Amino acid sequence: MIIGSAKKEQAEQIARLLGYICDYHADGRPDIFIKGGSKYDAESVCRLIDDPGVTVLTAAEGDSVLGYLIAKVTVTGGDPHIKRMKTFYVDDLCVSPEHARTGVGTALFNEARRRAKELGCERIDLNVWSFNEGAIRFYEKMGLSVYRMHMEELL
Repeated sequence: MIIGSAKKEQAEQIARLLGYICDYHADGRPDIFIKGGSKYDAESVCRLIDDPGVTVLTAAEGDSVLGYLIAKVTVTGGDPHIKRMKTFYVDDLCVSPEHARTGVGTALFNEARRRAKELGCERIDLNVWSFNEGAIRFYEKMGLSVYRMHMEELL
């Protein structure tokens, strides 16, 4: 398995995994997510790959993409009461269902962590939906902890 920066020829496979993740979220929260949708299509993935402010990583074996991670550096805080922090925000991480629990996600996350440190980030930040218990366990295993919660009341 090779972990590295995504290539444009991988965009279609990344887009398919994005569709899988969208359907997974639609199953977990059909009141929010639309089954059959996707956060990014292949063309949008290519734009992300070209964007110097975005990190797109893939885990690949030969021509097959096993998983991907999309992240960008943000600066949070800066208000009079919140410290400014350079943050590596993980926008999306997905491992194909066939390769789940085989170390692909760990390898992607470790490379993201390495790059975040290289970029001078002070922290890694991400969102995870409460129904996604597998992802929560994975992120906890990777050393992340809850620092803020969004709450809701459905009306």
